Amino acid sequence: MIDRIVFWGLCAVLVFLPLPIGSVEEWPIFAFEAATITLFLLYLGGRIFRWGSPRRQEAVGAGDPDALAGRLPVFAKAMVGVFLAVSLLQIVPLPAGLVKLLSPKAYGIYAALVRDAVIAPSSRLTLSLAPGASVSKLVLMLCYGLFGYLVLKTVRSRRRAEILVVVVLASALFQAVYGMAETFSGHEMIFGRPKRYGLGSVTGTFVNRNHLAGFLEMVFPLSLGYLLAKARYFAMEKGISLRRRVLWFSQESLQWTLLLALVPIFIGVGLIFSRSRSGIMVLAVTAVLAVAAAASWRAFSPADRLGPGRRRDPGFGRMVRLVVMAVLAVAVWLGIGPVIERFSEVDITAEGRRTFYQNTLEMIGDFPWAGTGKGTYVNAYPIYEKVDDHVRLSFAHNDYLEYLSENGVIGGGALILAGAGLLVWLVVLWRRRHSGFAKGIGLGAILGVTALFLHGFTDFNLQITANAAYFVTLAMLAAAVLAKSEGPGRPEVAPASRFGLPLAAILAVVLLIPAIRDYLGFHDLAAYRKARTEARSVEGAYPALEAKLPRAAEASPRAVFQTELARLYMEMARVANDAGREEDRDTFCDKAVARFGRAIAANPIDAGTHYEMATAYLLYNFPLMTYQDRAKTYFREALLFKPADDTINLNVQFLYFSWWPTLEDAECAYAAGLYRAMVARDPSFAPRLETRWAQSYGSPDGLRAILAALPPSQ
Repeated sequence: MIDRIVFWGLCAVLVFLPLPIGSVEEWPIFAFEAATITLFLLYLGGRIFRWGSPRRQEAVGAGDPDALAGRLPVFAKAMVGVFLAVSLLQIVPLPAGLVKLLSPKAYGIYAALVRDAVIAPSSRLTLSLAPGASVSKLVLMLCYGLFGYLVLKTVRSRRRAEILVVVVLASALFQAVYGMAETFSGHEMIFGRPKRYGLGSVTGTFVNRNHLAGFLEMVFPLSLGYLLAKARYFAMEKGISLRRRVLWFSQESLQWTLLLALVPIFIGVGLIFSRSRSGIMVLAVTAVLAVAAAASWRAFSPADRLGPGRRRDPGFGRMVRLVVMAVLAVAVWLGIGPVIERFSEVDITAEGRRTFYQNTLEMIGDFPWAGTGKGTYVNAYPIYEKVDDHVRLSFAHNDYLEYLSENGVIGGGALILAGAGLLVWLVVLWRRRHSGFAKGIGLGAILGVTALFLHGFTDFNLQITANAAYFVTLAMLAAAVLAKSEGPGRPEVAPASRFGLPLAAILAVVLLIPAIRDYLGFHDLAAYRKARTEARSVEGAYPALEAKLPRAAEASPRAVFQTELARLYMEMARVANDAGREEDRDTFCDKAVARFGRAIAANPIDAGTHYEMATAYLLYNFPLMTYQDRAKTYFREALLFKPADDTINLNVQFLYFSWWPTLEDAECAYAAGLYRAMVARDPSFAPRLETRWAQSYGSPDGLRAILAALPPSQ
C-alpha cells in the first residue's frame, strides 16, 4: 500500500514540475525537495514496517513474468560515491593547510581578504567559496538522486512502468499543445501572464525555448519507443510478407497504434516550433538513432543475429520513419518559414558561448581538484571575464564545464563518468533483452537520456529542475525495465544492518532542514520585495519593511538576505543624509556595514557586495569621507572579483581621479593601471569617463590633465 502511495506521489511530482516555469523559482524547488524527501521517508517507513515480515524473504517477481527488478551498475554507484565525498569536502571546514594543498587559488583568495581585513582570520576554511550556496545546491542534487532511487524501487511491474510512461508523455503533450496554442493564437501567455522572452517561439510553460526543447527532446524518443512497444513491433517475425504484417495487427490494435502515433507527432512539431537550434538538431540525431535501432535491432541483439545468407529486413524501421516524416509534414503545413529563418540568422551567441567556455576552462585550471563550490559559478565566473558584455552569467551554457568548474575534475568528472557509464550499461542491456515491451520502452528512455546528454554541450538543461528530474526519471525507468534480476528466486536485498533504514530516515530529515530554511528565507524576501514595491516611500514603510528582512537573514545562511537588508539600511542612510540627520545616517551606515560584512563572510567573491560596502564607507560622515581608505580597500576587492565590469570601473576610476591630489604613488599607479586596462578592453571607455567627469565638474579638462600626467605603466 505504501509503495503504491509513493509511486503515485512520484507521478504527481512529475506532472507538477514543468508547470511553474520549469520549477526554476525557489518555491517550486522547495516543493520538489519537500515532496521527494517526504516520499522517501514514507518509503523507508514502509520498509521498516515490513522488517521481519515473512514477505521480506519473498523473491522479487517470483512467478510473475511482468515483474521488474531494476538495479544499477557498481561502477555508477562508485562514481556517485566519489562525487558525494567531494561534495562533503567542499562544505566542511577544513584545516587551512589542507585547503591550501587542495585548492591553492581558494586559499589565496581567503588570505588576501584576511590581509586586507575584509574577513576575520580563521584556522579552518571551506573549499567552497560560498558554502551556504553549495549546501543548497547539494540538497537539490541529492533530491534528484532520491527521486531516481524511488522510481527504481517503485517501478516494479510492467503496469507501473507503463503508467509512468503515460504520465511523462501526457506532460510533454500538454507542453507542446499548450505552447503551440499560445504561440499560434498570438496571445503569447504563460498561464495568463504575458511572455517576456522567446516571443514567436513555442515555450509551453517554460520561459526559455531551449529548456522546453530540452524537455520535449527527452520525451520524443520515449513516445516512439512506447509506440513500438504497444504495436508489438519487437515481437514481429523477421522476413514476413506485407500481407502477414497487415494481419499482424488486429483492427483494434491498429487503431490504438495510429492514435499513439499522434503523440510523437505533436511533441516533435512543438519542439520544431520552439525554434531552438540545438533542440532541433538533437531531435534530428535522436530520430536517426531511433530509425537505425528500429531497423537493425535484430543485428544488434546477440540472440537474433542474422545467419549466413540472411539479409536484414529493411522494413523494420518503416514505422519510425513514417512518424518522423509526419512530424516534418505537419511542420511544413503549419508554416516552417520562421524556423528556417531562425537557422539562417547570424548566431550572435556562438561567439559568446566560445568566450564563456574559454573563461570557464581558465576557471577550471585555477580550481582543478575541488572546484569553486556548487552554486558559485555566477560569482566566480566574473573573475575571468575579459570584456563586460553586460550579461550576468548564471550558468556556463555547457553542463559538463559547469560541473567541472564547480566540483573540480574529481567530483565533476566522477559525476559525468557515472552518467556515461550508466548509459553504456543500459545500451548493453538493451541488446540482450528479448521482451518487446522492454525493447520499446528501454530504447525510448535511452535515447531520451542521450538527447539531454547531447544538448548539455551547448546549454544548461540539467540546471533546470523539471528537466533534471525528468532526465533522472528516464534513466531509472530504463534501468527498471532493462535490468533483470540476477537469478530466479533472488531475495529482496535487505539493508546492511538493522540500523540502516532508521539512519537513512535521519539523514533525509537532516536534508530537509536547509531546504526549509532557504524556503522561509526566500518567502520572507519575496514578501519584503512586494511590500517595497507597493510602498510610497521607504521612510514611511521602513518599520514594516525592516521587520520582514531580519527573519529572512536569520532563517538561512545565504548571503542574499544579508545583502538585501544592508541595502535597506543604505536607503535609510541616504534619506537621513538628505534630511541633514547626520547621527541617524551614521547609525544606518553602521547597520549596513555589519550586514554587508556578514554577506561577504558568507560569499566573499561577490563583487557587487564589496562595491556596495565601499559606498557605505563613503557615506559615513559625508562629505568628509572619513573612511575613504576602507572604501578603497573594498573597491579594490570588487575589481579583483569583477575586473571587466564597466559600471564599477567607471565609478571607481572617477573617484580615484577625483582624489588624485591626495593619492599616494602606489594608488596613482593602481588607478593608472585600471584606466589603461579598461581602455584596452573597450576604447569607448575613455569618452564615457570624460562624460561622467563633465557631469560633475562641468568640463573634462581636469580629467584630461590628470590622464596626460599618468605614471608610466610598469
